[in-house]
This record gives sequence, C-alpha cells and structure tokens, in this order.
Amino acid sequence: MYPTNRVIGTVGDESKARAAIDALLRGGFEREAIDILHTEDDLKRIDAHGFLSQFQRTLIRALDPEEHKHLAHHVDDVRAGRYVIMVLTKRRIQRILAADILHQYGAEFVGFYGRWAWEGIPANAHRAPEEIPALFARACNNHDADALASLFDEDAQFVNVSGLCWHNRESIRKGHAPGPDCGASKSILSVDHTTVKRLSSEVAVVHARMTLSGHAPRTTIVTFVVHRVGVDWWQCASAHNTDVIPPETNPIGEAGLSGLTNYPSSQPS
Repeated sequence: MYPTNRVIGTVGDESKARAAIDALLRGGFEREAIDILHTEDDLKRIDAHGFLSQFQRTLIRALDPEEHKHLAHHVDDVRAGRYVIMVLTKRRIQRILAADILHQYGAEFVGFYGRWAWEGIPANAHRAPEEIPALFARACNNHDADALASLFDEDAQFVNVSGLCWHNRESIRKGHAPGPDCGASKSILSVDHTTVKRLSSEVAVVHARMTLSGHAPRTTIVTFVVHRVGVDWWQCASAHNTDVIPPETNPIGEAGLSGLTNYPSSQPS
C-alpha cells in the first residue's frame, strides 16, 4: 500500500527506535497504527499489500520530485538496516504528536504522506514543562485547536473557568475550536508568570498566570499536570483554568485567596 495518512521517519539506532515506539504508545497511538520496517523481509511483507509496486507507479506518474526522493530514501533506509517507523495519523492533531515524538528520538526525514502529496515536518528541539503554558497560549492565539490538543494525553482532563470538564484529547480539541478560553478573534492570551514544581523526574506541576486582553479581558491561573513521554518531551495529563478575583472584590481577604490573586506577574491584572 502507498503510505497514505502516515507520518514516517527513519531512526538509525535500535534502542531509540524501540523507545520511540513506547513513547508513541504512551502518547495514545494504537499498536495497530504503528509499523516498523527494518529488514528486506519487512519490505516483502509490506509489498504483499502492494506497497512497492504502487511505490514504483507513484515514482512514474507523480510530479513532485521531493516525494520521490523521500519515498526512495525510506526504502533505501530499510535495505541498509535502519528502522523506518510508520504511524497512521488520520487527523492533524495525531500528525503533530507523532512527528514530535519521532523527532525526540532522533528520527530523520520525518514527513507526512497525504493522499496526494508529501509534507516535511520540522523538528522541535524539546518540550520542557515550563514551555507548556507558552505553547498553550500560542495555539490559542493562532486558533489552532489541533496544536493545543496535541499538548495533552489521549485521556487527559481539562477543567475550564466555568467548571466544565473535558475528559479526553478530542473533547479538549472541540472545546477550543474555538472556545471561550481562546478568546475572540482580536483577543490575545499572554503568559505573565510561570512556576514549575517537580514532583519527580517524570512528573511536574506547572502554574501559569495568564492574561487575556482585548474583548472581555480577564486574568487566570492555569495549572498543568505534566509527565515525561520522551527524552526531553512532556505531555499534559490534566489542566485546570481558574479565574483570578481582583483583591478589591475578594471577600476572603489577605489571609485567603488574595495570595493566589497576587501571584507574581510581569504585568498588572
């Protein structure tokens, strides 16, 4: 079969290839959606479904030389004993996550094969806990619900400022496509201050004070519970968005919620 709707990358090291598979599974991909090609026998197995024959036809009739180059490179990689990982990604959100994980384990020539064309997917160096709020804000400002949802586990939970709870990645995506937490088209969400508390080498709690400017301005504290899924790659298991109450209307006073209200910030509330 032609690798339609698949993110593909080459990993040269066996231990990294296996670690990438484990990270993909932890990221929510089904085992059946992941294929790893390493030997000539693997090519023959895929060819039983017409992969190579259709690959040759594609080379003849397709017009994009970049697609030719990358398809040929992946076949050459397998024949050279490297590990070509193929991940079925029917949605853009899965494409972002799969490519990010492959890059984390040193994959080369990472790209997405759509129905008609190949698209290269560049690498991000890493994703640390303290970067999650900025990535969240950027996705909101770009009205990119797929990029936002890709920050979260498949079974993650998100509680918004109204107390509404989304119970998985897909519901988080729908809730922000677009949603009130992302603001109106002319609103900008900015990160004022971020703190990280490491609970272990694998788990951290991130608190971010954020300001939504423009239409209906507001200040919130967003709490992210994150965990490691790659070498330097972190995903959100849970998030909770809480409105900041101005001190002058806070009935609890200095000994209560005002401590949260006065969360350190580079900007006024």
